[in-house]
Amino acid sequence: DNSSRFGKFIEIKFNKSGTLIGASIETYLLEKVRLISQSEGERNYHVFYEMLMGMNDEEIDQFLLTDYTAEDFKMTSCSGTFDRRDGVQDVDTYVELRDALEVMGFSPEQQSDLFSIASAVLHLSNLSINSIKGGEESEIDYENPHLEPILQLLGVTKKNLNQALCYFKIEARGQSYTRAVQKEKAEKGVEALIKATYSAMFDYIVRSINASITVKKTATSKPGAGGRALTDKGN
Repeated sequence: DNSSRFGKFIEIKFNKSGTLIGASIETYLLEKVRLISQSEGERNYHVFYEMLMGMNDEEIDQFLLTDYTAEDFKMTSCSGTFDRRDGVQDVDTYVELRDALEVMGFSPEQQSDLFSIASAVLHLSNLSINSIKGGEESEIDYENPHLEPILQLLGVTKKNLNQALCYFKIEARGQSYTRAVQKEKAEKGVEALIKATYSAMFDYIVRSINASITVKKTATSKPGAGGRALTDKGN
C-alpha cells in the first residue's frame, strides 16, 4: 500500500567530538506517476488519506473537503485500496504529520498553504474536460462540482485555468499564435498539472526542512566538522 515513494540522499554532519550538528537532504526520483494511477493493492501518497481521515470539521471546511472520502476522488480510489496493510491508522499519522511540520518550523500559514495545494490536487483529479466544435477543441467542464474548489484553493480564474489546459501557444518569426487542443490532450494537461503541482510542493517542503536542519556557517565556526552520507528510499 506504499504511498510515499521517493529516493533521498541524507548528509549527516558531526563535529570533531562526534556530536550531531546538522544534516541536509536531497531528493530524486519522486514517483509522480503514482499521483495518476496505482497498481492493484497500492495506495496513492499517504498524505491524501491522512487529510481525509484526520482533519477536524473546521479543517475539512477550510480546505473544501466537506462530505468527501478517499472513495470520491479518482486519484485515491482507482486501485480500490484505501487502508494500510500494516494496520497504521491515517487518523494517527495525520496528527504526527502536523506535529512534524510544527517541529520543522512550518508556520500555521505555511501549513495552510500546503494543505490547500494538496486538497486542490485531489479536486484536480476529478476535473473533467468537454469536447467542443465537433471534437476539434475542448474546454473545462464548467458544471463540474470540483471546479470551484480548485479555483479557490489555487487562486486562479476559470478563464486562466481553461486557457492553460485547453490551449497552447506557438511562437514563430516573432509572432505568437494560440491554438486549441482536443479533449485527450487537455486531459493529459490536467495530469501534468497534478504532477507538477505536487512535485513543486514536495520540493518546497524539502528546501524548508533543509533550512531548518542544515549547519549554518558563521565567522566563529571551527574547522573539523565531518559528514556521513546515507542513501535511502523514503516511505
